[in-house]
Amino acid sequence: MEVYIQMIGWHRLAIPSSLRLFVNGDFTLFNCGENNQRFLNEHKLHLVKINNICFTKINPETIGGLIGLLLTIDNISDNIITIYGPKPIECIINSFTCSFAKLKNIKLIIHEISDNTLPIVLKGNVIITPIVLNEKNVNSLEENESYISNSRSPTNTDKRKKHIEPDDTCYERRNNLCGTEKRKNPSDGSYFSYCKKRMLEVSCKDIHKSGNEHSETNINECGGSARNDCTVSNGNDCSGINENECNGTSQNECIGTSQNECIGTSQKECIGTSQNECIGTSQNKRGEGTYGSIHDNKSINNNDYNIKTFTCDRENNKKWNSICYLIECPPTIGKFHVEKARSLNIPSGKYYGILKSGKSITLNNKIIKPEDVCDENIDGRKSLVLDLHNIKDINYLIKEIENKESFYLKNLEYIFHLSSDEIINTKRYKKFFLGLKNVKNIKCNQSNSSLNVCPFVSTSSLNNFLSKLLPNIFLKYKPDTPIYDLSYLIPNDADKQDRQEEDKQQNNSYIIDKNKIENSNIPPNEHNNMQNNTILKDNEKVKDRYENESDVINEEDGEENDAYLLYKPLTKFVLHPFHKINVCTNETLSDLYPNIFNLSKISNILKENQDLVETIEHFNKTETHNFLSFPSFYFLGTGCSIPSTFRNVSGIILHIQENFSVILDFGEGSLYQLYWMSKSWLHFSAIIKSIKTIFISHAHADHHAGLYYFLYIRKILFPHLKHPLILLPLTLKKWMNLFNQLFFDKLINVVYNEENLEIKQRINDEDNFLSLHLFKVNHIKESYGIKIKSKHIGSVVYSADTRPCDNVKKYSKDCDILIHEATFDDELLSEAIHKKHSTTHEAMQISQEAKCKTLILTHFSQRYPKAPKLNKSSTEINEIMNKTICSFDYMCIPLNLINELPQYFNILLNLLEKIF
Repeated sequence: MEVYIQMIGWHRLAIPSSLRLFVNGDFTLFNCGENNQRFLNEHKLHLVKINNICFTKINPETIGGLIGLLLTIDNISDNIITIYGPKPIECIINSFTCSFAKLKNIKLIIHEISDNTLPIVLKGNVIITPIVLNEKNVNSLEENESYISNSRSPTNTDKRKKHIEPDDTCYERRNNLCGTEKRKNPSDGSYFSYCKKRMLEVSCKDIHKSGNEHSETNINECGGSARNDCTVSNGNDCSGINENECNGTSQNECIGTSQNECIGTSQKECIGTSQNECIGTSQNKRGEGTYGSIHDNKSINNNDYNIKTFTCDRENNKKWNSICYLIECPPTIGKFHVEKARSLNIPSGKYYGILKSGKSITLNNKIIKPEDVCDENIDGRKSLVLDLHNIKDINYLIKEIENKESFYLKNLEYIFHLSSDEIINTKRYKKFFLGLKNVKNIKCNQSNSSLNVCPFVSTSSLNNFLSKLLPNIFLKYKPDTPIYDLSYLIPNDADKQDRQEEDKQQNNSYIIDKNKIENSNIPPNEHNNMQNNTILKDNEKVKDRYENESDVINEEDGEENDAYLLYKPLTKFVLHPFHKINVCTNETLSDLYPNIFNLSKISNILKENQDLVETIEHFNKTETHNFLSFPSFYFLGTGCSIPSTFRNVSGIILHIQENFSVILDFGEGSLYQLYWMSKSWLHFSAIIKSIKTIFISHAHADHHAGLYYFLYIRKILFPHLKHPLILLPLTLKKWMNLFNQLFFDKLINVVYNEENLEIKQRINDEDNFLSLHLFKVNHIKESYGIKIKSKHIGSVVYSADTRPCDNVKKYSKDCDILIHEATFDDELLSEAIHKKHSTTHEAMQISQEAKCKTLILTHFSQRYPKAPKLNKSSTEINEIMNKTICSFDYMCIPLNLINELPQYFNILLNLLEKIF
């Protein structure tokens, strides 16, 4: 039997820290951040063999890829997958599996790990022991250093069920509320206090089961407000929310909670709701607006549109249990000596096997023990997986290990550190773990460094080829040191003034004055050296701050081996059997700009088509000086359904001005795609800061699963900024409510998509507005397209996923740019009809009928990874191709050159057909 641990994730902007444990053919994942499934598929790492997923903590960084991973496995397998993690993992999984990500084939078993959870036993007798770090224990340690880590509060005995099966708990979405268990009485003392500190302990319950048992008032209607319930609140009524009708709540029942079941809050703090506190609005709070509501005239203007604020009073630093894991292998059986067996006249065959397994035999009335013919067994080796929420967890972790030193440290081979630099570089942490002898300390979180390898080899290879032909259009990553605390880049009080201005605009919540990062007024494509120097200098400031705050150990204070070991992704750390223990690096990633193509073949084809190459080169030389950074399109993902080797799922950014951008769908991994396209860290962070509006067209996961991690990283980079306006399908209402409650302290601004919804947003100067108009399209329920107009960009129409329909033709009439899906080629028309998508030819026909100036095709089936199939036999198609751009990942389209680009993309497609 072979056991090894493989490093999968290492960088929060690529694949966040994660590991893969291999035991005799089965795999266990530790954390599942964004891009996990894409990375595993890219490198053929057997998604279907994942049996267990263990989470160290619950935040968007650790769970961001779970939705996509489960949906992909569900399409190819009917396995049973067991998920382990701290609260509220059960509620999170039930929330999305009972709404937009229903699983048809695989079965989930969920274990919410608590203090008394038993070890996890895998086949081959590999044991995973959870080490629970919770706030109660941490606080106790801070008050009393003699705290015994293994002790438990005598009142903390009534634990919840250890696992559930979603098939038994997934009720109708309309009746599936996420709330908490019934609270203990305050007289329960320490347990009640403990629950209050825990902030949020949620599980999915059927409303029929909770009913009157936990509340004083029955619910008349649950889940989502009707169309006529969308009026701005007056008196005690909220938009679509009144005493008996509020997002699955009543006077005393707020989001699946009752008077005593308010998610970490009191009766008047139930997710910002009560009789007089209805989701951020009341008679005294009318400036806060409505959530998911629409004015009767279906037209929203900056000056009269207020967005509902989804909030509750709670501590800023929400924290649940953090869990570390000890992995222990079985003993390695001692070597069997055939010569000794023969000398004892033991016949070969079954007796050999019995002795090898550690059992004695009786032969000729003589007992023969295993040690008579075998060497002594070697104790199994151990590994620790450590991931802490914050510095406060360090005390409890070290105390726990010190009190059970023999259990944790004996035969310890590897320690995998998944925590941030701020934690692992603290003096106590570093001194304790790096001081352990004969232990390899592996640093798995390298997020404070620039990327040194590319995780997605195929798409990067294609991007390298395209960027050589059109370097200003196809952008690729330039190594640059991340700086997550951008306040250190602002030497004056400009940002503070901006924050004060934002606070004043209560009735105009998404008009934001210019908030500029220092030096962001320098165009990203100019003065790169100046930017890089600034980054290096300011990174030193951040480093100095960490040293002051975290008391980082100095080199002279440490031992000779006072350093963490750095390895590249896919490194294997062999744990069993003992004689094979080793660090295997022969499969690791090694290149930042990899190439999988035949370079000699490409070179020959380019020479044979020198005239085409010269045409492109002429464009590069003559138009470079005309290239404007904005307005422009960033195509982050141009594929559909699931990520493929060459195309990620849907994601587009319309960068209108330096400080104003709009997102059009944002599938999982879109943030990494933007990071790879950015010319510097400041360029990347400036685009994130500029996002003012996010449009999600429908509830399929490939169009919105990346939104939540984006919001999380944006909050880390710019904690003072308000959230952008989010236009969201009503289907995602409960999921967004839960996500907001779990991970955000600031108000999320959401408007739910509606037919003919109109929104106007001010762009900088007072007379410059961006107009957004939503219209229904022919796909799944709650599917919408959008038309965007302003004097900077003209008119842009995004069809999203749809069959050809009248609304797309109507709203794209004479538009400047139509972005239309082209999922299938013409040969698969029947499949396009069945799945409610369009073919390439149908998209071109709509473009011709609507007389739009430029057509951009996107959302290609993963059948066409490098380039879509186009039928160029007809004169009609050739005419339309002269104004058509076929999109690729990492493509930046400046709008001032968009009418000239189609001819060069035709040349590009011609070359790609010959090369691939």
